[in-house]
Amino acid sequence: MDRLECIKSMVTKCHTTADIGTDHGYVAEMLLNENICEKVIATDLNKGPLDRAIKHLTSVNLHEKCDFRLGSGLTVLKENEADAIIIAGMGGELIADIIEASKNIALKASQLILQPMTTGDKLRQYLKENGFKIIDENIVKELHHYYFVIKAVPGEDEITDEIFYEISKIILEKKDPLMFEYLHKILNVNENIIRSIEKNNSSDYNERAEALKMKNEKIRELMKN
Repeated sequence: MDRLECIKSMVTKCHTTADIGTDHGYVAEMLLNENICEKVIATDLNKGPLDRAIKHLTSVNLHEKCDFRLGSGLTVLKENEADAIIIAGMGGELIADIIEASKNIALKASQLILQPMTTGDKLRQYLKENGFKIIDENIVKELHHYYFVIKAVPGEDEITDEIFYEISKIILEKKDPLMFEYLHKILNVNENIIRSIEKNNSSDYNERAEALKMKNEKIRELMKN
C-alpha cells in the first residue's frame, strides 16, 4: 500500500473531508471515487498547487463535489464544517503548529488523519498534550523511506513510556513486519552514531552515547515482546 492509499484507507466514511495542503488533489479524488465522503474541501497555502488540484479534479469530473480554498492551514475552515481533516506530507512540528493555530476547529472534527514526513515523535507528543487521542496508526514504505499515518480523535490519551512518542505502540501491537524492518534500521543508525561518538571520547559525547545505548536496549526489548 502506498502513502496516499494508506491515508485514504484510514478515513472513516463521513459527509465532508478537508484536505489541507491538497497539492494535486489525488487524495480528494480517491475519497470521492470510493464514496468515503460526499464532499471535499481542498485547500492549499499556495495558488500553484491549488490550481493544479482544480485542473486535475475538473478533468476527472469531480470538481462539483469540491470546494477549493486558498489559505493557511485550518484557518480556511469554520467550526463543524469538516468531519474529517487530513494534513499530510509536511513535517510533524508544522502539522502540530497548524492544529495549534486553529485548535477549536481541529477539536470539532470527528477524525484527524495526519501523515508527518519527519518528527512524528513531536507530533504524537503534541496530540497527547493537547486533547487528542491516537486511535490508529499505520506504517508504509516508499522507496527507502518509512512513513507513519496517524488517526487521532478528540479525547484523552495515556502514554505509559516516552519511547512511545518515537515508536508507535499501536503499530508494534499489530506486529507489522514493516515496523520491525524500520526498528532494525533505527538500531543500525544509532549503533553507527554510538561508534562515531566513542571515537571522540569527550564527556558530553559519552552521555549521548549512553542515552542511545539505553534507547537501543529499550527498542530490542519492545521487539522481543
